[in-house]
Amino acid sequence: MVQLSQIPYPGGVKSLVPEAPAPPNNILFMQNPPHETTPMMLQMLFHQYHGFKEVRMVETKLGIAFVEYTDEMQSTVAMQALQGFKITQQNPMLIMYAMI
Repeated sequence: MVQLSQIPYPGGVKSLVPEAPAPPNNILFMQNPPHETTPMMLQMLFHQYHGFKEVRMVETKLGIAFVEYTDEMQSTVAMQALQGFKITQQNPMLIMYAMI
């Protein structure tokens, strides 16, 4: 008898996380901000880490943003510090290096 947990669910939500992680670089890819998040909110959050340049939210795709730093070391510090940070109780941020 096959258990339900062993049957693949074809209707599952596909993650935006790439199969292979991107190599370290100066641009971060952020997922899972609350829908009410604005670029200004993210700018205030990421600006506290040295080397911050800009936040770019994807207007046509809610729930993702790109955050640029001057160099890879500075983006790494911000990523490690804010990984899992919750803007709201239900939305821990998922941060990784962007594919460039």
